[in-house]
Amino acid sequence: MIAALVNLTPGVGRTMLAVNLAGELALQGRRVVLLDIDGVSGTGDWIARRRANGMPLLFDSATIAGTQLWHGLGGFAASFDHVVIDTPSRSPAALRAALLAAETVLIPTRPDRASLGRGAATLQLVIEALAVEPALTASLVLSKAPDGLRVEPGSEATVMGLRLPVSAAVIRQRQAFTDSMDTGLLVPELEMAGQAEADIRHLVSETFGLATAPVTG
Repeated sequence: MIAALVNLTPGVGRTMLAVNLAGELALQGRRVVLLDIDGVSGTGDWIARRRANGMPLLFDSATIAGTQLWHGLGGFAASFDHVVIDTPSRSPAALRAALLAAETVLIPTRPDRASLGRGAATLQLVIEALAVEPALTASLVLSKAPDGLRVEPGSEATVMGLRLPVSAAVIRQRQAFTDSMDTGLLVPELEMAGQAEADIRHLVSETFGLATAPVTG
């Protein structure tokens, strides 16, 4: 599967989700490549921190120009089970390229009306991509959410006239996610069998259709 993390709003957790999704898939034995569009998505910084800590990268990574993404994906899709695309904020061209190349799109957003409003430009591009690529799927992922927030499976939200599924996997405000970005470590390496790991594994299961063992803690 080719999955892209998109939102032109900074600070919603795109790179954190991208690296941890790729890491969880790799830990489950899948061949994964994480693509950094134009080298400015934040993935490269996370990888540099990981190497500085002497940790091996569990998945492959590559930087690819947005203009080459569509043509370059064929080789990646043939060589890997899953391709995860991390997109930069404030780059409509890169986001548009990812939308046209992906099979499924995850739109991380904080769970409040103001954040959804700030994502209007992103959602407009998603609307345009869905019109061009009817097989494309897209869903909202609530990130940096309060601990008590729950989303029922099958929930939907209507934003700018677009009815989008809302992932039941909620990414809550947890220290392990902040530490992951600061250290280059994956959430399971920081918090074995913890709630942050459970959030990531839930999103992997829902997005990629992979069953995962329950995580408690």
